[in-house]
Amino acid sequence: MPPMSVPADISDEEMLARLAVRDLAAAEHVHAKLMAAEEASEIAELGRTYQRFARSLRQTLALKARFRREQEQAARDAETAREAKPPSGGLAAARWVGEVRAAVLRVVWDEAEDEDAREDYEEELDALLQAASERGDFCAEPLDDHVARTCLRLGLSPHGAQHWRDLPDPPGDRAGEADDEPDLDTS
Repeated sequence: MPPMSVPADISDEEMLARLAVRDLAAAEHVHAKLMAAEEASEIAELGRTYQRFARSLRQTLALKARFRREQEQAARDAETAREAKPPSGGLAAARWVGEVRAAVLRVVWDEAEDEDAREDYEEELDALLQAASERGDFCAEPLDDHVARTCLRLGLSPHGAQHWRDLPDPPGDRAGEADDEPDLDTS
């Protein structure tokens, strides 16, 4: 019997579905022969064959389930990104930098002991934000996640990163001063 041709446009999921049907049919066929066998050597050989077909079927079904979970997760991730992502563009990125910077500065002012340490944190924060603003996925995550990740990269406490909204603004509202905004010129 000549091999069946497989259409070029068949998806991995469709192939796995077809494979699962064939694995099940083969396992059932071997199982029927195993149940009808009477000689010990034939029973042993058919038992091993049946185990192999059953294992192949389980692996195929597990892979199908994994593909389905990955597709569902990708859809959830895409939906979350659409909901969380502010509008793209230079003005949106500049606003996002300002929001992240103001939030992280709350944590810096809460945790840093002296002015020199605060200035060091601010310089490192500005460098991190400059680098992050040049990535294509900038603004793609929720603000709280971006703030927490930035705080942790700066070595600030996880508690501060989680509770930045509860902290007061720095004295003199330094977070909102235009002179402290990082230069977003990417030229």
